[in-house]
This record gives sequence, C-alpha cells and structure tokens, in this order.
Amino acid sequence: MIDINEIFVDCDKRLALWCDGVDDTNDLAGMADYIMQSGIDMISVPPEIVYNIWAYLERMNVKIFTRFVFEHGVKDTDACVYDLAQNITNVCKRGASGVQIFVEMRDLEIFAEKISVVRDDLFFQHDLCIAMDIQDIDVHNWQNIFEKLRNLRVRALVLTLKEDMKNRSDFIGRVYGMLQNWNMDGELHFILNNNFDRMDQVIRLVESEKPELNEKLRFFLDY
Repeated sequence: MIDINEIFVDCDKRLALWCDGVDDTNDLAGMADYIMQSGIDMISVPPEIVYNIWAYLERMNVKIFTRFVFEHGVKDTDACVYDLAQNITNVCKRGASGVQIFVEMRDLEIFAEKISVVRDDLFFQHDLCIAMDIQDIDVHNWQNIFEKLRNLRVRALVLTLKEDMKNRSDFIGRVYGMLQNWNMDGELHFILNNNFDRMDQVIRLVESEKPELNEKLRFFLDY
C-alpha cells in the first residue's frame, strides 16, 4: 500500500497509481477498494494484467493505461512500430483506456514519424501518452518536443527521472525550463519513484510558473 505524504490531501486528484504484478484475486479486490476510497481516477499497469484489472474497475470512472517501450537502436523501425501497434490494439480491446509509450529523446523524431501514420486508427477513442526521461532533455529541445506532441495529439507528457543525482540532476532547472516552454493542450504527468521531495518541487514550480497546469498534473505512485 502506498504511503501518502503530507503534500497530498485525501482524494487528491493529482495522485495516480503505478501498479506491477497485481494479479492475485485478493490483491486486485484490495486495490479496487483502495482506488474507490481514494478517488483515484488513473492507473498504469503492465500489458499482461490489463484485463484482470479492468474486470474489477470496469464500473468505475478510472483510466487504465498500460505501458510500452519504443526500443532504442532497432534496425527495422517499421517492424518495431508494427509490433507496437498490434500490442496497443490488443490491450485496448482488453480494457485499456490508452497507453504510455516510453521514448528516448534521441528517438522521438523517428518514433513520431512512424506512429503518425497509424495514429488516428490506433488511438480512436483511446489516449496516447509519451513518456521521456527529463534528464535527457535540455531547454533547447522543448520547442521541437512540443511540436511533435501537438502533432500526435497526445493526452499527456509523462516525465520520469530514472537516476536522481541530487543537485547534479538539475531537476528543478529542467522542470522550470519545460514549464517556460510549455506549448500543448494536454496534461503533465510525473513518475518520480515516490520521491515526495521532488513532487513537492514540481507542485511549487507549477503553482508559481504555470498554475493553469495544476488541474492537469498527475503523479504516479507505486502501489
């Protein structure tokens, strides 16, 4: 069970769940009850447990996202995107509301080019979220990134911090640079490994620099 820090309040709409390996009947029932009691409206799960979780949540107003990785360095990107599209179709048929696709900064250009061809068919009535490691992104990259995200009509930009090197990560500066260049209609999600200090920094920056994003902010916490 996640431990909620004092920066969040009961039924805080900024909270979302990151779930792994929850497939036991008792665990699923317990998670569904926790979601209902907490007012959480968004979760992320691995593809193999989408259907089992959907069976418990289908009557709740909860977005179920599943995640995939666009692998760096594949030689046949067309085949990679074809397989990815097949997997996305399968999870959407089994109850997923949409997907989070993890893309490295250096691969965003080719990924956007390839996925744009099938975007409308693939995500009809489903959501596309793009996840990237903020530590790979410099301030001069944001204009191009937001152009790609707008063209793909993503629901959310999802930012991770795979390796927190404390002050050397320049996390605050990178979030500030992103907010100063924000140029899309979607939401802003974070996966920060339950680091409440980092979450608090994000909340403070959003409230001071881009308060209109506060209602579109989500933090995925490990369940």
